[in-house]
Amino acid sequence: MVNPQPPRILLAKVGLDGHDRGIKVVARALRDAGMEVIYTGLWQTPESVVRAARDEDVDVVGVSMLSAAHMTLVTPMLEGLRDGGGTPIPLIIGGILPEEDAKQLLEQGVAAVFPPESLLTRVTAEVAKIAEAHRKRAEDGSSVAARDARIALSRELSAAERGEPEAAASEHRALWVGVTGAPGVGKSTLINRLAAELRAKGLRVGVLAVDPSSPVSGGALLGDRARMQESAQDPDLFVRSVATRDQPGVLSRAVPAMLRCLDERAFDVEIVETVGAGQADYEICRLTDVSLLLLMPGAGDELQVEKAGVIELADIVVVNKADRPDADALFAQCRETLGAARDIVKVAAIRNENVAELTELILARRAKAS
Repeated sequence: MVNPQPPRILLAKVGLDGHDRGIKVVARALRDAGMEVIYTGLWQTPESVVRAARDEDVDVVGVSMLSAAHMTLVTPMLEGLRDGGGTPIPLIIGGILPEEDAKQLLEQGVAAVFPPESLLTRVTAEVAKIAEAHRKRAEDGSSVAARDARIALSRELSAAERGEPEAAASEHRALWVGVTGAPGVGKSTLINRLAAELRAKGLRVGVLAVDPSSPVSGGALLGDRARMQESAQDPDLFVRSVATRDQPGVLSRAVPAMLRCLDERAFDVEIVETVGAGQADYEICRLTDVSLLLLMPGAGDELQVEKAGVIELADIVVVNKADRPDADALFAQCRETLGAARDIVKVAAIRNENVAELTELILARRAKAS
């Protein structure tokens, strides 16, 4: 039976280790065991791990690192995961660790240490057990007020995901921006660039990044945060990973309530990234104030642009990966099909080309609406 409230696990590679094949194997195993796994990517610092864990309101933090780094890096993570009020988040460690060091880490408060030869069945069972115990402690201590505003917000977002009555019944004040498109079109990379442009203008930015839940296990691999690392420590940027859970389509049913939680915290712009979308997934266009549909060269023949669906409703059509040689042809096809009045922009998000112009177009649409 699928758990309607799956455990949330954050996985990170801390330090200079540039290989993540092993931790991705663990991530898939945890997902297949029915957990929501937030993967933050390579070269994380203790500070970025703690920030992500708090913002994501996770039940367990799992860290993989090279031998010799653990004794230096674990202590600040343990301290950070205990700070801020509420229940400390358990920390587990994986990697090549001397037996004596593993024993010392457990004495310091690490919840579990997994050497490379650990069976995945043991890892998933132990993580599930640790997560369940943490949730029980968190429920028992739920009346303890968070001393940190970000922690308070992360709890409100979790309550919204659980379908609890909104603590923040805010009016819709911020600019809600929807970003949709097929898998691999570059949504997360573009959002990372858009957020940087908006922050440069002094605007507070919240991001809800939605990924699909497994219809089999109920778990999910939430990997969008790995592409949004550049501003990870910015106090006025908040990123939250969201699984669709039991909701079909490209959004979680909790997204509107979660947006209003961000509204209550005075964010200026709130960006929603959908699951990799199909042609008829236009729910995001109806929810948000400004909707962006991302296209990329080489994703089909010219007939695809002619088809009805989300392309008819999106406020701005974005041709991403404009550094590819066939991008001009796709742009011309969009212009011919959609007409001169439609907003169509070419960008190369990975190179940060034309993102500033797209940002101005988004903000201009807000000014016209107001």
